[in-house]
Amino acid sequence: MSELSHLFSPLTIRNLTIPNRIFSSAHVTAFGEKGLPTDRHVRYYEARAKGGAGLIVQEGTVVSPHAQFHEKSFVQGWKDEIFPWLKKIVEAVHAHGTKMFLQCWHGGNYSCSYYTSRPGVSSSDIPMKFIGEVPLVLDEEMILQEVQAFVDFALKGKEAGYDGVELNFAHGYLQQQFLSPSSNIRKDAFGGSLENRMRFGMMVIEAVRKALGEEMVLGVRASADEFIPEGYTLDDMKEVMSIWEGTGFLDYLSVTVTGVAAISPMMVPPRPFVYCASEMKQIVDLPVFSAIRINDPVTANDIIQNNEADMVAMTRATLCDPELPNKAREGRLDDIRMCIACNQGCWGNWERRESITCTQNPEVGREGVFQVTPAPTRKKVMVIGGGCAGMEAAVVAKQRGHEVSLYEKESELGGAILIPARAPSREELGQAARFLKHEVERLAIPVHLNTEVSADQVVQEDPDAVIIAIGADAISDPSPDVVGPCTSIRIEPGSHVVTAEDVLEGKVDTGQRVVIADQQNYMKGLVTAEFLADQGKDVTLVMPVPVRLTTPNSYDVDLITLTVQTMNIKMKGVKRIQDSEVKEAMPGKVVLRDAFTEQLEELEADTLVLSYWRKADTTLYDQLKGKVKEVHRIGDALAPRRLINAIYDGYKVAAEI
Repeated sequence: MSELSHLFSPLTIRNLTIPNRIFSSAHVTAFGEKGLPTDRHVRYYEARAKGGAGLIVQEGTVVSPHAQFHEKSFVQGWKDEIFPWLKKIVEAVHAHGTKMFLQCWHGGNYSCSYYTSRPGVSSSDIPMKFIGEVPLVLDEEMILQEVQAFVDFALKGKEAGYDGVELNFAHGYLQQQFLSPSSNIRKDAFGGSLENRMRFGMMVIEAVRKALGEEMVLGVRASADEFIPEGYTLDDMKEVMSIWEGTGFLDYLSVTVTGVAAISPMMVPPRPFVYCASEMKQIVDLPVFSAIRINDPVTANDIIQNNEADMVAMTRATLCDPELPNKAREGRLDDIRMCIACNQGCWGNWERRESITCTQNPEVGREGVFQVTPAPTRKKVMVIGGGCAGMEAAVVAKQRGHEVSLYEKESELGGAILIPARAPSREELGQAARFLKHEVERLAIPVHLNTEVSADQVVQEDPDAVIIAIGADAISDPSPDVVGPCTSIRIEPGSHVVTAEDVLEGKVDTGQRVVIADQQNYMKGLVTAEFLADQGKDVTLVMPVPVRLTTPNSYDVDLITLTVQTMNIKMKGVKRIQDSEVKEAMPGKVVLRDAFTEQLEELEADTLVLSYWRKADTTLYDQLKGKVKEVHRIGDALAPRRLINAIYDGYKVAAEI
């Protein structure tokens, strides 16, 4: 496609020519077993190579027993048994013309006894962030051992046939722990001055280059800014990268950042840190890679055309749609399933120590197991409900050769996901509906809008299979017979009580003083709080009872998304009351009860907003049981959950009919 000619131009690094400028950066998959890769890795990387990515950097692989982490999350490169797997992975990727780099990873103090029986190791005895464990300080003898560990694993990559090796000096891991003044307080040759803090990294770079020889590509991935007062800055890192370039040992620099920003959720605008790569491009002659929240090939092409970077990481983008590069090259931009940075299936799954997948693409992590295959018998399939679950089911059923019709009672497709998509911080949720609408249209699936289907109509149509995806009902009256994780709310006559759904849809007005009873444990209450704060309302968010104290947080949302959204509402003046529940609403005020002490507290409030759970609409399903040949429920009609569950349900049921 001529409009994307810069993105699809080749790039030569040392003696290696990469066919285009799209790469998938190293990211955890949690596909490992007993510390070793599996066939899931092979199929996963091969799918992205087949989809047209120019370069894949394999997930960070642990170089040393001192860096041991979850055996499932990070595979262990020091084990001899890993070598056949490395060959298998790189051969599968090379079969499609994609280049493959192997990343050497050492977590330092991240690899602590919270996850393993070993202490973490680091530059200094400063507690690890988040967990607080004090690491073992590496002495000079141990430093030399870790340098050798990088060399040994890099040589495995060379022998296995990888095109290059990448050293991970980013994201707060071991090399950054030495480099950063926030984590290195040593007084010896490895601490103090910038030269000393760079020493360990320089030793690794030099040793690995000498081991690899002059033919193989060697690069470094590093955080350009720590974004903390006591850490290093972009200006500091420009000096560091200039020194690295001056060694002559490196062939490229992959620029990222540290902290939650590295996996920016959807409320962060696209391409937020390209400026970091662009700054490096001004001072080095090496190719510079850029990353983070670049999901649009047009944007990616602009980055290359504007000389802001030489390669663009489209990691979550190609996770969501492995065929993105091929589709973009062919000019099929509307056919691309765009990553919405929801973090539900990728980072969110890894936080729970589960294998990664994708909210919009259930095949991720299940390549070769989940696949759309022709149905053995063509069936007449009615899909009732045009939300994301219903559209996914209709699309997959049609792809398998069934005769499919889709019914929706509203005037447009999209369903419940269109409600939170009205909030500026969640508007990209609408992309999930856009893509599925496009697929329904592309496949010429008959759609009946403004049609509320009755059981009698279904029976009259005589379908072979019915898929019910009519969603769930919001609870607007938490009366005594509605009992959930918190007890019911007593509402006095004259109280102004509305639902979060009605607020987001613009169906109701609230008073100036708003209290939100957040009892859903997900994003709805947080998003509604921001939505109202943007209108200038005085908002108090009453947080859920911590019913899941054993998890990292009491919200069913990844910590990165939660962190950014919490920052947003705090900056907009939203007040939070934690460990409490709303017990009573009356005109002009609400009564809270502390979840632990049961102490009561009154708050002035003009409006109480219920951010409640919902109840599945089972009416049609109950009426059709025993009256049709085959009936299924999916999405919220089965049980109200998240978008990832709705799309999974639609795919799974349709793939089995």
